[in-house]
Amino acid sequence: MTQLIRLLIPIAFLASIGLVCYAQPAPKATLPRPNECGNGQSDRLINTALPFLGEYPWTALIQYRKPDGKLEFRCGGSLINARYILTAAHCISGIPKNWKIVGVRLGEHDLSNAGPDCDGELCADPHVDMSIDKLIVHEDHNNLPHSQWDDIALIRFDRDVTFSDYIRPICLPLSDELRTSNTTGLRVKEVGWSRTVVSLGRISDTKLRSELEILNRSECDTAYQQEEIILRDTQLCVSRPKRGEVCHAIAGSSLMQQVGDSLYLIGITSYGPKGCGNKNIPDVYTNVASYVDWIESKME
Repeated sequence: MTQLIRLLIPIAFLASIGLVCYAQPAPKATLPRPNECGNGQSDRLINTALPFLGEYPWTALIQYRKPDGKLEFRCGGSLINARYILTAAHCISGIPKNWKIVGVRLGEHDLSNAGPDCDGELCADPHVDMSIDKLIVHEDHNNLPHSQWDDIALIRFDRDVTFSDYIRPICLPLSDELRTSNTTGLRVKEVGWSRTVVSLGRISDTKLRSELEILNRSECDTAYQQEEIILRDTQLCVSRPKRGEVCHAIAGSSLMQQVGDSLYLIGITSYGPKGCGNKNIPDVYTNVASYVDWIESKME
């Protein structure tokens, strides 16, 4: 009997270890820190709306299938780690009836080029199309045109994407200092596929950038008062050059702030005036700093 007990004790011990290991949850996805993100801006100082090949490698495109079976890119997004992009909620919950989100494209530069994108002898890696595991829309979002509050959503891929020179995440404002800083008057960049002065009916073939400035709330409230649109502190208002060649980027695109050597995602394109260069009506963005806790709570 004693010998039997001695045999059973180590078996029970090993079994208990197995149960503990089995019960451990999978590691929760985390957001990258400054030395792991936001590195993707060329040091070549050329005043152009067209980014260089490989710049802003977190830019994403959301692909939709229309009822006739045709595929179309309608919204953008920003890669925030190997599994998620951040985009606008209405890109998911406000799409036309019978449209379906079928994937996310990363590492894209020029949509008119079916093969690898090249700049002289330098050619990028082929773009990557990611399948979707989950769509996560902010619980309090509504699609009313006079608010678009809480216009933020996450898209989770069905697998991790492999980072490269052309696919890398942007930083989020995680620190208290960045989350509470006054952004009024800040010079920022918007990057994404955009409608332009010459092609209002469709998005540009290449991603574009604009140099913008964040306005104070009183200017925003005055501009939208006649439209009966009420803004919240969770939104940012941004002016663009009156004679700019680029209209506001498609919804879900990146509004970025330079902090040290890294670029941070501080805004998500939400809505703006029709047409280009209307300086009297600012563009409205979701203020990412207001949703950092929400983002982290939804990541698996």
